[in-house]
Amino acid sequence: MAIKKFFTGKSGAKFWVNIVLMVSLVVAVPVVTFYMLDHFTHHGEKIEVPNVVGKSVADAEEMLGGRDLVALVVDSVYDKYAPKGAVMDQSPKAGYEVKGGRVVYLTVNLMGEPMAELPDVAALGSLREAVSLLQSLGFKLTAHEQVAGRPRDLVIGVKQGGRNVAAGQSVPRTRPLTLVVGGGEVDSALVEYEDFEYEGLDGEGDEGAGENFDIEL
Repeated sequence: MAIKKFFTGKSGAKFWVNIVLMVSLVVAVPVVTFYMLDHFTHHGEKIEVPNVVGKSVADAEEMLGGRDLVALVVDSVYDKYAPKGAVMDQSPKAGYEVKGGRVVYLTVNLMGEPMAELPDVAALGSLREAVSLLQSLGFKLTAHEQVAGRPRDLVIGVKQGGRNVAAGQSVPRTRPLTLVVGGGEVDSALVEYEDFEYEGLDGEGDEGAGENFDIEL
C-alpha cells in the first residue's frame, strides 16, 4: 500500500528519469567495483617467471619487465668463477606462474672481491677476543701460528696468504687470516732485559691458555 501511495500522482517524465538513474546507479556500482577488483588483482592472470640466472641485472630487468614483472636486487654474494654482476639466484624461481606486477627478488655476484678493514687485534691481547672479533666481522681463520718466546696465546700479529697484514689495512674478507700468537715458551733472558706489558694479562697467569677455539679451516 505504501509503494502504491509513493507512485500516486508521480507520473511526470522527470520523476521516471530519476527512477531510472537510481536503478542504473544501484546496478552499476557493484559491477564497476567487481571489474576494478578483477583488474587490480589480476584475477585469473598467470605469467610464467623467466629464468634470469646468469644474466646481467640490466638484461634481467628487461626480461622481467617484458612480462609485466618487477626486478629487485636484494642480496649479493661473491663467486670468483661467476661473471661479475651476474644474477646468481632469483625468487620466485623460473617456471613459477605468478600475477602481473609481481616482484622477482634477485641475488647478484659482486663486481669485485669484498674488502674489509682489519681491526687491531694485537691490542686485544688474548687469542679468545681476537678470534671472536674477527669472526663477528665475517673473517675466516686458519689454525693459528705459534711463536716461541712469547706468552701463550698472546696475539702478536696477523697474516693472510703467508704475508703480514697490519691493523687498518683493507684486506679481502673471503681469504682466511692466520693469527700469530705466543707459544708459551718464554725466553728467560729476554724477559730479564725487556719489559713486557701485555694488555689482557694479569698477575694470576694467562686466562684461557690451552682452551680450544672454534676456528674455521
